[in-house]
Amino acid sequence: MKKTYLIVLFFAVSLVQLYAQKTSSFYVDIGGGFSSFQDVKYSNVKYNGFGGVFGLGYLKENEKAIWGVNLQGIVTTEKAATHDNTVSTYNPMLQAKYLHRIRENLFIGATWDVLDLYAKNFDGLGNNSAYNVTGSTLWASAIYDYKKFRFGLDLGLVSYFKESTGFAFSASQNVLENGDFDYQNDKIDSPFAFKYYELRTIPKHFQVRTSIRYQLSNRFSVGYKWHLRKFSEVKKYPVTYGIHSLSIRYNIFKRTK
Repeated sequence: MKKTYLIVLFFAVSLVQLYAQKTSSFYVDIGGGFSSFQDVKYSNVKYNGFGGVFGLGYLKENEKAIWGVNLQGIVTTEKAATHDNTVSTYNPMLQAKYLHRIRENLFIGATWDVLDLYAKNFDGLGNNSAYNVTGSTLWASAIYDYKKFRFGLDLGLVSYFKESTGFAFSASQNVLENGDFDYQNDKIDSPFAFKYYELRTIPKHFQVRTSIRYQLSNRFSVGYKWHLRKFSEVKKYPVTYGIHSLSIRYNIFKRTK
């Protein structure tokens, strides 16, 4: 009988330890990406191109939740089918997320893009070559695990941002409509002039992201991401851009305790 009690106690302690496990990892991502862009305020021309992606982050997971922070970015060179001029695209982003475990393999929570800077430089346009969208977005997030796969879905709820150009003019649309334009006001051109930021929610400002990650080993995994953004600061003249990326993740360290 005593031996039976010891066996039961052993399994009970093991079960508690199993559910109390915490996994922490610090990782780096590197890979390639494909981006596309269209701003109907200027033309119906679409730009597409390839480039590289990178990422650096910290992730922590236990029996109750997943949370983490990461810095990621993409650099691509786009071209249009109608002419030979190129467009350089840069999209660095700082993120934080927290998701609560709903079921054994399902997490629900939120992701916050603390800073999302989407910048383009159009070759051959001189003083009008720069374009950027700077801001912050709060997302509803879900993660589902299946064997070695991890599926992710984010839906943008609210965005606080500033677009650098308006309708046929090198200033934000709300600056033009509110009569705030002034050639001597340098803040109008600043991506961090919060006075000129706009708060937008769906459906006027639509964003969605999906991801699939496959765990190759304890150190390596491969992941695919897709991001689509569409908004209209001028009615019926939307800005649309998307990014596809494929990357390898290497866990610089991964600890389970």
